[in-house]
Amino acid sequence: MARWNKSVLNPEQQRSLKLEVLYKVAAAAFRRNGYHGTSLVDIADILGVSKATLYYYVKNKQDLLFQCHLAAADQALETICTDPSLNGLERLRRSLVAYVISIIGEDSFSVVILEERSLSDEQLQVVIEKRDAFERRLQDVVRAGVTDGSILRCDPKFAVFSVLGAANWVTKWHRPEGAWTIDEIAQASAALLCRGLAAEPVPGYPSNRLYGDQP
Repeated sequence: MARWNKSVLNPEQQRSLKLEVLYKVAAAAFRRNGYHGTSLVDIADILGVSKATLYYYVKNKQDLLFQCHLAAADQALETICTDPSLNGLERLRRSLVAYVISIIGEDSFSVVILEERSLSDEQLQVVIEKRDAFERRLQDVVRAGVTDGSILRCDPKFAVFSVLGAANWVTKWHRPEGAWTIDEIAQASAALLCRGLAAEPVPGYPSNRLYGDQP
């Protein structure tokens, strides 16, 4: 992980980079130790700065958690595949691959969903609105797949709730030191979930030792 004292860009670029690193470090700490088990001192120590320095960038620990949620929401939106040359099912698969990587990869801003309880009512409302926007975009992908015939007729909202429920749970059991790579997990998870929605059997889906390999 980058340390702040290694930044050599202009002031505006440095601030942007420092915020990005701060949110990634904080999100990783919150995922690892929980919101209440993580202090600003812990985060400052990882970054190699003083606790006082952090107050130039965030108001307090709750504000830092909120900013991590906002960054994660923007990161999630960027995972939506918008390639018009692909059918809905393939767009959904690629979106899920990118999304799983975004929530368990080293560059993740994602925070354990249950930590929302530590936000204020106003902050939580903003996070929910952003999450709803992501889910609506993914529902549009499913709806397009139903229309083009690549996805079984279904309620797009139900389908998205189901696939995201499984995808988000990856954060609960994934271990960086485990035997499975992030890409393997993302590809296998997306293949498993999308095959369940496919209107027709889909031969040739990417497979690996976690899902889809023939004996």
